[in-house]
Amino acid sequence: MNNHIIDLTGKKFGRLTVKEFVRSENGNALWKCVCVCGNEKEVLAHNLKRGYVQSCGCLSEDTGRKYADKNLRSETAQKNALKRKLEVDAVDGTMKSALTRSLSTRNKSGIKGVRWNEARNKWEASITFQKKAHFLGRFEKKEDAVKARKDAEEKYFKPILDKMN
Repeated sequence: MNNHIIDLTGKKFGRLTVKEFVRSENGNALWKCVCVCGNEKEVLAHNLKRGYVQSCGCLSEDTGRKYADKNLRSETAQKNALKRKLEVDAVDGTMKSALTRSLSTRNKSGIKGVRWNEARNKWEASITFQKKAHFLGRFEKKEDAVKARKDAEEKYFKPILDKMN
């Protein structure tokens, strides 16, 4: 062990007890620790001292189970979030934000719902409305695909946008 490394052997950090020095890694001491559940884990000294690591992983599992209903990933929380979003953002089952969303950075045509189909060598137009995808057709000219998309927006989106205003 280097002279500048403080001996942590036997000290407790959360559920971990430091067992022995392993090696120095880029100037950071690596320690082998034993968790109260019996698992061993190698942890950097600064992670132990700062409280970043307090167990072998069992602590987060236990905490996760204990607070699952409050967790944003729980089914109940997701349903509640969706319900709140629908109350604020939905008109006739359509998300207002989806209608006015800006163009994706991955879009290469410059128009929402219009893409080049390499295999068929044609432009394609589509629109998604109330969670249903509507294929509008394949076209030789980009302008025709854009017109089909704009007509579909007029048909599907305009009534919703008019209700918003």
